[in-house]
Amino acid sequence: MNEHQFGNYELLRKIAAGGMAEIFLARGFGQAGFFRDVVIKRMFQHLCENPTTVTMFQFEARLLAELRHPNIPQVFELGVDQGRWFMAMEYVDGHNVADVWRAGAKRNTVMPMHVAIGIVMQACEALHHAHDARDRGGQPLMIIHRDVTPQNIMVTRDGVAKVMDFGIAKTVARDDTEAGQVKGTFSYMAPEQIRARPLDRRADVFSLGVILYELTTGSRLFRGSDAEVMTAIVERDAPLPSERVPSYPPDLERIVMAALSRDQDHRIASAAHLALHLEDFAMRNGWLVGPRAVADHVGVVAPSHRVPEPELGLVPAHRRRAFSQTYNAQLDVPAQHVQRGQQHAGQYVAQHSGQYAVSQESQHAQHVQQHQQQQQQAQPQRPTFDPTKESSLPSFDASLGPLEEMIDIDDSEVVDVYESVEDEAESVHDGRPLLSGFEDEQDEGRPSGPVLLLSTVKSDGDDDYLSDLEKRLEDE
Repeated sequence: MNEHQFGNYELLRKIAAGGMAEIFLARGFGQAGFFRDVVIKRMFQHLCENPTTVTMFQFEARLLAELRHPNIPQVFELGVDQGRWFMAMEYVDGHNVADVWRAGAKRNTVMPMHVAIGIVMQACEALHHAHDARDRGGQPLMIIHRDVTPQNIMVTRDGVAKVMDFGIAKTVARDDTEAGQVKGTFSYMAPEQIRARPLDRRADVFSLGVILYELTTGSRLFRGSDAEVMTAIVERDAPLPSERVPSYPPDLERIVMAALSRDQDHRIASAAHLALHLEDFAMRNGWLVGPRAVADHVGVVAPSHRVPEPELGLVPAHRRRAFSQTYNAQLDVPAQHVQRGQQHAGQYVAQHSGQYAVSQESQHAQHVQQHQQQQQQAQPQRPTFDPTKESSLPSFDASLGPLEEMIDIDDSEVVDVYESVEDEAESVHDGRPLLSGFEDEQDEGRPSGPVLLLSTVKSDGDDDYLSDLEKRLEDE
């Protein structure tokens, strides 16, 4: 038997390995020359003899099969071969967010804010789909990911973000769970998750807030030993982003701090709310946050291309040379169109901020601006939501339904380990430190003293909020 053959798949190369399984890039073949690249997640041999672990692995595949969203990788098959359980999954051709950030740091390029917002918005859509998912019987699954980290968000070369690894997801569909267990990565856990209290979708919102904070400020939010990190999350408010980046946009800061509220009742209500707040902010500032903007950044900091496999190509050999010159000439067409469009519209994309700067010399841009002003005069002004105030939430909040308490699942602890970064860049772009943000968290790299976090500064209108929060803390 071919050592690279596993079931109906050919294992091409090993991608990674975790505590439960190893990951392979594989290729499945069918009839009439059909083939497809997939990822094989295969359990370790010794774990296949543990019924509890096997049940967890099987349930993860069944749970993912219920989620059908472009920002969540799909599962194609669950099976067993050679005594080892495996699942065949969608191959995500890209990098995780932590690797994208590290690649930018090594190239002395900071991740633009509009790219960070675009990635988090896509992750919000994926998580909201999971939070609202129902099984085939129409019952709410009430899924909570519980391990939303930069390592668990992949970004493809096309700029599509996908939320990975629902292995420790919490759901009412499982009854083999134990209440009171703490699972996840400490640096991205919500306070209630660290306290082993009942969780709802707002726990994932807190994790998204940490990622958004780190990507837009260029620095880790919670650092130190596990005990120091948990203490900081539970007992202290996060420092304002503007304390680390003086030019940080105030509107974005309010959104980030609302997502990071230690009090669940004052936190942004759902991932859908967070996505809408970020979209509203991006639109008001003219920022491009779609997949194309993300893909452009990924292409700069982590350029890659597929290795040619002529024997598997669809274009016949006798046609390849005939069309090669025509195709190469077409490669320059998009760049030419972009250049012409910029000249005619008088617009250009700022290299680091992602904002469109409109040239006053462009007649076309003036017409566009006049048209927009006429529309604003004819229509009521677009409201600006303050996510820190309950009354300012969009009207669709009621459609999300009540948030219910759920039980924990049985799983082993997830270890928060980050790869070390060599040649860490130390320059500054637009007031943001160009750091990797995801250095080695092992004992040798940890700071000797506790992490100092600045107190959150609230506006004058938040006195009631602070008083209420102080009472809650005293009660606890």
